[in-house]
Amino acid sequence: AAAAKGAAAPGDAKGGWQGLMFPERYIAMNRFQVREGAGQDFEERWAQRSSSLLEQGGFRWFGLLKRVPPTGAPEDYEYPDDYSYASFSIWETKHDFTLWRQSPAFKEAHGEGDLLQFVSSFFSGFMTNKGPPKPAFWHGLLMEKSAEPKSRLVSREASGDYVEPTLLRPQVFVAMNRFVVAPGRDKEFEQRWASRESKLREVPGFRFFQLMRRNKVPDDDVNYVSMSVWDDRDAFDRWRSSDAFKTAHGEVGSRPAGGGGEQPGPRVEAGPMGGMLLRPPKPYFYEGKLVLESEQGA
Repeated sequence: AAAAKGAAAPGDAKGGWQGLMFPERYIAMNRFQVREGAGQDFEERWAQRSSSLLEQGGFRWFGLLKRVPPTGAPEDYEYPDDYSYASFSIWETKHDFTLWRQSPAFKEAHGEGDLLQFVSSFFSGFMTNKGPPKPAFWHGLLMEKSAEPKSRLVSREASGDYVEPTLLRPQVFVAMNRFVVAPGRDKEFEQRWASRESKLREVPGFRFFQLMRRNKVPDDDVNYVSMSVWDDRDAFDRWRSSDAFKTAHGEVGSRPAGGGGEQPGPRVEAGPMGGMLLRPPKPYFYEGKLVLESEQGA
C-alpha cells in the first residue's frame, strides 16, 4: 500500500525511494514542436485518432496541452523552449502504463513500434526542424482534488468523432511551475511541499493538483513540476489575485508570476527556497483539450 500522503516511504527490494515520497500516480508526457500556423492540423490529427484509454486498467486522465501566454502577456510571448504542445496522461502506477504499452490495444492504435517511434512518425509532418518529440516521465505526488463535485470530462473529439477543421475549444486551464532542485535537496524540497498548508480544494474552479518528480534523468535540468488544473483561465486568475494566494506566497513581487498551485512559503533571501533551487521557478500555462477522465478522475 502507498505510504501516507507527505510521508517518506520505506525502500523496496530494488533500492526503494530512499526517503523520497512514495508515488501516488505515474505520468507520461510527450513534448511537441509544432510549426507556426500548423496547430489546427496538429489538433485535428489528434482528434481523429481512436482512443481506448478509458478501457485501460489504471488509466486516470489524458489531455492534449496547448501552451498559451500568461494572462496579460502578448500572443507572441516567448517561452525558453519551442515545445508548443504536450500530450499528457496520468496513470495509477508505472506498471499500469507499461501494461498499456504492451497491450494489443496499444499495438493496434500505434503499430508494432514503441510509443516514441509512433509519435515521431505520425506527427512528423508537423514538427519543426529542431528534432522529434521528446518524452518525459514523472512520479505524481501530493494529489489534491476539488472538494466540490465536478462533471466528468469525456471529450467526444478524443473518441474519434471530431470532424470540424478548427482549433479545438479548451476544456481546462493548466498552470505549471518548473523547478530545478539542487543536488541532495530533493527530500527537503518534497517535505516543504508536504508540510505546506493548502486550501486549494475549496477554491472555486479548482479541479486537481499534483507535484511531479522526474522519473528519469532530465534532458532540460527540470526535476520537479507543480501542476494545477482549473475549469478555465478565469478561475485560475481569480485565485491568483485573491488574498488567500497572497498569504500563501508572501508579499507581491517575492516570486515570479505564479502557476501550478500553492508553493511552500515565500522566497528566502539566501536564494530561491533557501538555496534549494538552482534558479527561480519558471511558470508555464496551457489550455487542455481532448480531455479524458476516468470515473475516479485524476
